[in-house]
Amino acid sequence: MKIVILVLSTFLLTGCFTVLKQFTNSGSPASNQGQRVLSARTSDRFTIPSSYNTAYSYRTDSPDPSMNNILRTIENLRTRNPDEYIAQAARLINANSRNDFDKFKKAHDLVTITVRYDAASFFANRIPDQSYQNVLRTSLAVCEGYANLIKRLSDELNIPCIVVHGYARGVGSSAAIADTPNVPNHAWNIVTINGASYHVDSTWNAGFLDGRAFRQRYTTDYLFLKPEHIIYSHFPSNQSHQLLLYPLTAAQFSSLPMLKPKFFDAADNLSVNLEKVMRVTSRFSFEYTVKDGYYLTFRINDARRGREVQDRTFVQRNGSRHTVHFSLPSSGKYIVNIFYWEEGKDQGSGCGEFVIEATRSSKVEFPTIFSSSARNPEIISPIYMPLERGKTYTFQIRVTNKNNAAIIHGSNFVQMTRGRDGLFSADFRIPNNISELSIGVADTERGRYEFIAKYKVE
Repeated sequence: MKIVILVLSTFLLTGCFTVLKQFTNSGSPASNQGQRVLSARTSDRFTIPSSYNTAYSYRTDSPDPSMNNILRTIENLRTRNPDEYIAQAARLINANSRNDFDKFKKAHDLVTITVRYDAASFFANRIPDQSYQNVLRTSLAVCEGYANLIKRLSDELNIPCIVVHGYARGVGSSAAIADTPNVPNHAWNIVTINGASYHVDSTWNAGFLDGRAFRQRYTTDYLFLKPEHIIYSHFPSNQSHQLLLYPLTAAQFSSLPMLKPKFFDAADNLSVNLEKVMRVTSRFSFEYTVKDGYYLTFRINDARRGREVQDRTFVQRNGSRHTVHFSLPSSGKYIVNIFYWEEGKDQGSGCGEFVIEATRSSKVEFPTIFSSSARNPEIISPIYMPLERGKTYTFQIRVTNKNNAAIIHGSNFVQMTRGRDGLFSADFRIPNNISELSIGVADTERGRYEFIAKYKVE
């Protein structure tokens, strides 16, 4: 049986200690706050692209090889003569780039590869000079230094770029903790290419904090990111820097769930306007569309006890349209973590978080799902437990890469009938002398069965 490793959310990087005047957003609020309406395409001071296809083709999660192996003669200038280093690096980028997107991507890669986040200074609350010269000399920076260096390289490449200040949901942020969006704590950039403007956060693309240590891990999650997606984590002090037709107020931003770019890479078209805190009775569900090659999983944690709640969340699939169900065992506050997965991969990553506040308890549980060599097994029915002794249920699952499936209790195997597209089914009356049963799949009828789901029986 394969072991599925979940890569949990880590601390994203904030903390520039830049002294800025506190800002209160007084712009026109969006008509709704949910995921379906944060999709403006114009702004009063910036031009927003009508299509992100070209920009998003550079979000490859891989650095440009030429920036990994910059010429030694140029690298030697980095500490001796930062300005000459910038000039020669820009000439190298200009000579080997197809367009301004390619140029900026290379500049972004050079910064995220060369510079490490200055975790020691951040935690000591002693931030050194964040000029691009000092950043190049030391190869260390907090967000202000990353943003300053990105701007300086962009200036040399004749690509318009500004430094943006504001609040970001980084170190110490949680859906269970109130935001302080009017207290700036972060810096990033807006770059303009071919007359259209894009958000870029090179600090968050360089790596993350694991406790008090910086872990360098290159990504392009926050490269050319759409404004309606970055607003879930970044709240600019200047409302025009939101690049939204209807800028959000601080209160509206604070009500948004904590969603990372990978969430939007995997899913869209939510059936609810998901908020940071969802107040429900005892059960809650919503639908969403999964994009080809991806899927989402969910985990519930009891906020009071600080531990995971088992068998209280379930994803029901219907083609690309999925429904996630939550059932809360008691009244109180629960933290929901969302995980992003690519089909065929054994590792996922945290991509979102929100809170459910329940006013009542529910006895409904969902079957326990196990990892296995079955390719994305789909439990169609039943999806609730405990099952009742003496009652007949129609069991249906879909597994495309297995030839056999069975209902298993003790040493008893009840074979399920295989239909089209990997659909297995069986009508089964629950015996009066069992307390649980499982669904198993195998390559052959007499082969080794792997459990994919388990049900409680009462």
